[in-house]
Amino acid sequence: MRHTRFHVVLIAVRFSLLSGVFFVFPSLNKSQNTPPPGYVTPILRLEKPKYLLGEAIRFWVGVEPKNSSPIPQEAWKPCSLEITKPDGSIETQSIGWPKDGMHDHGWSGGWGFGDSQTGSYVLALECGGEKTEPVELVVEKISLSDQIKAEFHFERSGMIGMATPVSIALTVQNNSAHTIQFPQRGAMIEGISIRVIRAESAFQSDFFFPWQKLATSNTLPDTYTWDVASDIPSVVLRPGEHFEQRFALEDAYSFDQPGNYEVTFSTVLSVLVGDAGGPFAEICPIRLPVVATEKFTVTSESETLLAPVARERLAGRRVSLNSGLSSLGLLASY
Repeated sequence: MRHTRFHVVLIAVRFSLLSGVFFVFPSLNKSQNTPPPGYVTPILRLEKPKYLLGEAIRFWVGVEPKNSSPIPQEAWKPCSLEITKPDGSIETQSIGWPKDGMHDHGWSGGWGFGDSQTGSYVLALECGGEKTEPVELVVEKISLSDQIKAEFHFERSGMIGMATPVSIALTVQNNSAHTIQFPQRGAMIEGISIRVIRAESAFQSDFFFPWQKLATSNTLPDTYTWDVASDIPSVVLRPGEHFEQRFALEDAYSFDQPGNYEVTFSTVLSVLVGDAGGPFAEICPIRLPVVATEKFTVTSESETLLAPVARERLAGRRVSLNSGLSSLGLLASY
C-alpha cells in the first residue's frame, strides 16, 4: 500500500499553534515564471545524521534573504525539492510559501516523508533560481525498531449512541535495554490529530484534540534533544516499563446525527533512547508515528436503549419455546 508521499507540514519558526501558527502545504500550482536569481538563499538541513526506517522523517527547508535585502513579492514562488531515492528514482515536490508571516524576511519549517526505504537519499532544494548543494539523508533499519511499541487503542467500537462516551488509550511499551523519553502530548506542539468521516451525508473533518486538555511548555525548540528535555514535560520509561494515557473523544468531537462513522487518532512521538553519548545518539530523536482508526455505527439514543430490551424479550421467548418443546421430547436451536 502506498502512503501519502510527503505529509509533514511546514511550521513557522518560533510560532506555536496556540498563537496563530501557519501551516504550509505543497503548492498545487507551479508557476512558470521563475524570478531572476539573487533574491533568496534556499535552506536545507537535516535534523540528525541518520534516520530510522519506519519513523516520520523530518528535515528543515526554507529561504532567507540574500545580502540582507527584503525579498520582493515577485520572488515568492514555490520552491522545488528534488529527492533521489536509494533505488535511483527521482521525485520532485513543490513547496509553497507560507500563507501568513513576513515573507520578505524569509521563512523556515519542517518537511518530510513517510514511505521510506533503507539506504541513502540525496536532497536538493531550489528556490528563486538558487539551488542548495546536495544533502545526503541516510535511513537505517536496526532491531530497536521492534523494541519500542506505541499505539492508540479505541476501547469501544461498533454500535453506539450519539452521547456514548468513547475512550482512546495511548500506550507505549519500552522493551529495549535502554531508558527512553518523549514529550507529553501537547508539549513542543506535539499534539493529536483527529479525522472524522461520515458515510451518509458525506462529511469529513480534520482537527486537533483540544490543546487546553494537553500538556504545555514554555520552551519551544525545533527539535527534542537531551539538552532541552529537562525543560519539557516528558515521559520517562526505563527498560520494561509501560505508559498509558486516556483521551475522551467527547472532549474533542460530538456525533451530531446517526450514521456510519470512521474516526482516526494520530500523533508523532519524538523519542530519545539512552543518553547523548550513547550508541543511538545519531538517530535521535526517533519520530514514531502512532495511528489508529475505528468504525462506529451511531444511532439515536432511543434506538440504543431499545436494542438491549429487544434482545431480552427475544431471549425470553426462546426460553418459553424451549421449555414447551422439551416437554414433547424436542429441542429448538437458534
